[in-house]
Amino acid sequence: MSGRTFCLPAGHPLPAMVSLPEEIAKAYRESETGAFLFWSQAESKLVIPPFPVERYKEQEGWHIGQMHSLLDKPRRTALALVRLGGFAIGVFEGERLIASKVDAPFVKGRHRAGGSSSGRFARRREGQARSLYDKACEVFRAIVEPHRAGLDHLVLGGDRMTLVDYEKRCGYLSTFRSIRLRRVLHVPDPRQAVLENAIQLAYMSQVITFTPPRH
Repeated sequence: MSGRTFCLPAGHPLPAMVSLPEEIAKAYRESETGAFLFWSQAESKLVIPPFPVERYKEQEGWHIGQMHSLLDKPRRTALALVRLGGFAIGVFEGERLIASKVDAPFVKGRHRAGGSSSGRFARRREGQARSLYDKACEVFRAIVEPHRAGLDHLVLGGDRMTLVDYEKRCGYLSTFRSIRLRRVLHVPDPRQAVLENAIQLAYMSQVITFTPPRH
């Protein structure tokens, strides 16, 4: 197919010949992994991969070899899925689960009544949430540490606000900052089947098809 292929690491300037619609340009600017741009005047595709594009490359025509090489590269990935309904920690070789632990400590739901009983309920619920975070942190260390030397990526999943509190509570997570990917996997209450399926979400690419603007 006519056109050009661009392998674009995160933050790399767009080629001078390329003009993108603003929403497409924004998607590229916000990508932590860079993108593959399959460019032609008739129709183009921006593919945002799950893992970082390592180097810039430009080719005549559309070529998917570099993208396939990135996606097929052997990787070891840790997933930490946390919601107030439970947590699941796993280490994967490619898409094969090699170590895991799932638990569902009890955290009370929201209390609708007011007054002092509401305050007691909130304090009890916060205490239960802290216990869940502490246990999830302890399990994360136990499951992930033996595989740390060969670990390529850490991906979190679950409820965003819960994950914010979990990260604040679990200082050990900060030691993985260099391999932590920013995106969050949206999953229901973590159970074994949810964990096993979540790796497929971690490997998903975002594909945007668009017509380049004409000037």
